[in-house]
Amino acid sequence: MEIWPGPMEGVMSAPFVRAVNRLGLVERWMTPFLRLTTACPRGKHLKTFLEPFAAGGVPVTVQLMGVDPDVIGEAAARFRDLGAAEINLNFGCPSRQVTGGGAGGGALRHPDALLRMVERVKTFLPDLPLSVKLRTGWSSPEEALSLLPALARTGALDRIFLHFRTVSEGYAPTDGRETRLAAAVAALETIPCIVNGDIRSAAEAHELTAATGASGVMAARGWLRDPWLLRRIAGETELPDVETGRQCLFAEVLSDGFRCCRAIELSQFLWGRDNPWFDRLRRLPPGATVGPELFR
Repeated sequence: MEIWPGPMEGVMSAPFVRAVNRLGLVERWMTPFLRLTTACPRGKHLKTFLEPFAAGGVPVTVQLMGVDPDVIGEAAARFRDLGAAEINLNFGCPSRQVTGGGAGGGALRHPDALLRMVERVKTFLPDLPLSVKLRTGWSSPEEALSLLPALARTGALDRIFLHFRTVSEGYAPTDGRETRLAAAVAALETIPCIVNGDIRSAAEAHELTAATGASGVMAARGWLRDPWLLRRIAGETELPDVETGRQCLFAEVLSDGFRCCRAIELSQFLWGRDNPWFDRLRRLPPGATVGPELFR
């Protein structure tokens, strides 16, 4: 079973990625999306974006998002030359700031254009794996049952990452995860499908793949709440408990110095409402650097 950390915009800062690499929490990376507009960024910018992930010595899939297939293709080819193991196209982000311009999950409203983009980007990457990350549809999970076979017929993709919600559902509590994903995986037939959405334990991950026939799982928010989750899914034992794991990761991120406002955000992602560090951190200036002294 393939086990993937989910890309998280606003979480995967360079200090966070370096800390995860030092702790050995992942066997592969998928970067948060790099949004491309009218031109491909300079090589220095692309190298800086990739560097923290690549420093871990594990394969890195770079996620790109935009509406111009030639700009995306050019950036993809440059990332290939910088050592990326795979390119992923984001067709799933539900943010209105993104979808309003037709990018991310907004692409699902125009499936024909989405298919053309996949085919065009692949021409830039004849020898590099290409994948997509998407949701089951814009407004109905039934949309996936026609789009996924069409994606398979392009012959351009090596795997598909599928979140069970639609774009319109955002992150709202939604029933029917197993049913939706099982139908989608069955519609794909030949391409490996990595499923995600609300995976919070190793048992749940294995139950989900068994129920859907998926080739693997991706965990994002659940992984943050249990930083050793991916290794638990892999069957490892003798790992830190959930609370110890959170404290360990938080301390490791702060070990290089971290801005207070970012530390508050990260602690909220790790603990949510039960954040044990919030009161102490909010008394500090937002721009202050927080380091190991917080734990003394």
